[in-house]
Amino acid sequence: MSTSTSALHQLSPEELAQFHRDGVIGPFKLYEPEEAKAMLHAIRMKNLDKTHAIHQNEVNYDRHFDIPELSRHIAHPGIVGRVQGILGADLLCWRSEFFPKFPGAAGTEWHQVANYQYATGKPMLEATEQRGEDNYLDVTVWTAFTEATLENGCMKFLPGSHRKVYYDESKLTEVGRQDQYVSVNSDTQFFGYDFQEFKVDPKWQPDENEALTMRMQPGECVIFTAKCVHASHPNITKRSTRFAITARYTPTHVRVYPDQSRFQAHGGTFDLTESNYGAVLVSGVDNYGHNAIRTENNLGEPFPFVPAAPARAA
Repeated sequence: MSTSTSALHQLSPEELAQFHRDGVIGPFKLYEPEEAKAMLHAIRMKNLDKTHAIHQNEVNYDRHFDIPELSRHIAHPGIVGRVQGILGADLLCWRSEFFPKFPGAAGTEWHQVANYQYATGKPMLEATEQRGEDNYLDVTVWTAFTEATLENGCMKFLPGSHRKVYYDESKLTEVGRQDQYVSVNSDTQFFGYDFQEFKVDPKWQPDENEALTMRMQPGECVIFTAKCVHASHPNITKRSTRFAITARYTPTHVRVYPDQSRFQAHGGTFDLTESNYGAVLVSGVDNYGHNAIRTENNLGEPFPFVPAAPARAA
């Protein structure tokens, strides 16, 4: 992928202003529907073999290290070009995740995330620079590989909610962290964490009338800051599985998993040393050296973006 290719997909000034206002924008087409469905078939088949997966658990973080379709997806010019406008030219992909919602599954509760501290009590991202009012630690790109409808559990957002802290991730919790993790399937809990516990004001309730429902076609993505309060509808169908994959991006000045060699989250244990974890540079250069950088996946295949040499101080 070249810089000029990603430039073709940059957000317009109006779209960028909308993102800063709402904290979410989209959907945007990345793949034709039939291409997206074919990719999903390949991904699901390769998901069965975890021989080369970077994390040996069932959480399915970071499968871009062993599934080639995802190795290419995280550097898709339609993603990178748009995220550059939000975070700047120098970008790392620091995580990918699977988000299936099976028939009968409950809706994911409203939640808001800034530095992912909710998961363990320790921030997973740490800025080393301050860059003004619209300073985002990271941006999430949520790509639908099936239809995402109101009936099968599409996402919903509270536009503009990223401007206020509704949930405090640093609060102590009774459910979710470390050995407190429980697997749940309810209308109120977020993959083993109860985000009600993180509310700044326990009486505050999101106004569903203000929610933006994000219906999507296969191959479309939505871009948002996790600081924008978001959730998903329940899957009330009997046969329609909604399947999405997220890729998360952060500027190169941000430290990823600062001072952490392992962590536990969502019922999985993640060893960041034995697994040879590293962020992937998908755009620009890394002039900071804060993070380990991976240039190949676990199959020995280079990631699509070929990084330039970092600038050297005179």
